[in-house]
Amino acid sequence: MRLGSGTYKEIALDALKGNWVKAAVMGLFANWLGVFSSSFLFIAKYAFIAVILIYFLEFLPGFYPILFIGTTAIALIYFFIGGAVRLGYIDFNLALLDRRKNGIACLTGRMSDWWRVLCAKITLFFVLSLGYILFIIPGVVAKYSYAMVPYILEERKGFSTREAFRASKQIMKKHKWELFCLRLSFIGWDILGILTLGIGFIFINPYRYAAEAAFYNEISGRAEAYYGRKEDRY
Repeated sequence: MRLGSGTYKEIALDALKGNWVKAAVMGLFANWLGVFSSSFLFIAKYAFIAVILIYFLEFLPGFYPILFIGTTAIALIYFFIGGAVRLGYIDFNLALLDRRKNGIACLTGRMSDWWRVLCAKITLFFVLSLGYILFIIPGVVAKYSYAMVPYILEERKGFSTREAFRASKQIMKKHKWELFCLRLSFIGWDILGILTLGIGFIFINPYRYAAEAAFYNEISGRAEAYYGRKEDRY
């Protein structure tokens, strides 16, 4: 049985009751640690900050070398630790759904997996690049086929990158359109976030990622393991 975007969002809202402030704080920390560093809004935010710095501080001696070194250092930190922190953020969202104990320690709880996650990020980059070079559609299909790789890496600590990609492709076979619709359903919220100069995203992102965690819960069969559901999801 497919639940649909509305149901996933209802599950997320239910899990967030009484946890909005904690989820917002976790989202901010995750953002600062580079979890969303590949998103357009994240890149646009840092480009805007760079423009402001250039406008007001470019007269300072050595400004451009300092700016280059600083942005390079931040990019490298995000590249190497952002993926591992994302696993922690996924764990936090799954813990919300499970009503398990969760907190800021979740974000750094998977730092020892940084190499495994880095390999997955590099692999995904080349897979998606190849798909988009061939044509747009293969790239989009690949993006959604492997969208659950981070969730699987979080759940299956013994899985290699190859096994995580294979598992994601398997569980997403009949659910790529479902995930696309779920993500698309947040476009109105995204517009609101932009209109509020990004402030709205403090609460929109926890809602978005809790809903995506609910989606993973269902298609992976994880919800049945945790809640004893008997329905046929497929």
